[in-house]
Amino acid sequence: MEQEILGAAGVGAEITNLLLPFVAALMMLVITLWFKDFASKIAKGLAFQMNKDFQEGDKVILDGEKALIVKVGLTQTVFGITKSSGDFNGDYCWRYVPNERIPYLKLEKIIFDNTSNINGEKIKENGQKINKLAEGK
Repeated sequence: MEQEILGAAGVGAEITNLLLPFVAALMMLVITLWFKDFASKIAKGLAFQMNKDFQEGDKVILDGEKALIVKVGLTQTVFGITKSSGDFNGDYCWRYVPNERIPYLKLEKIIFDNTSNINGEKIKENGQKINKLAEGK
């Protein structure tokens, strides 16, 4: 029984044939885990989009700061925040929050804003009427 001695090309081909199934399995595992995470992010984004309690344009309180929901996307939500302290006092900022983090944030919806523009206009009108009455006009 004679055995053939393999050359460098033959050895390379044999090693490739042995390693190829393991590399393919490893690649499939990586792709599966990546897809699982991606699908989970999209599912949480869709769940937040479908939640009728929070819609784009709603005024909310996000971790103690007044905010506005600017955009609800598939993987992240954008909140508009007017800073009220620190170096950025009065600046309007956008906070990008991944949708999988939203359940862990303190998010409250503002139902009634007691300092609305309509009330401010009515107060000014009433003040002008009071001044006219006081002057006797």
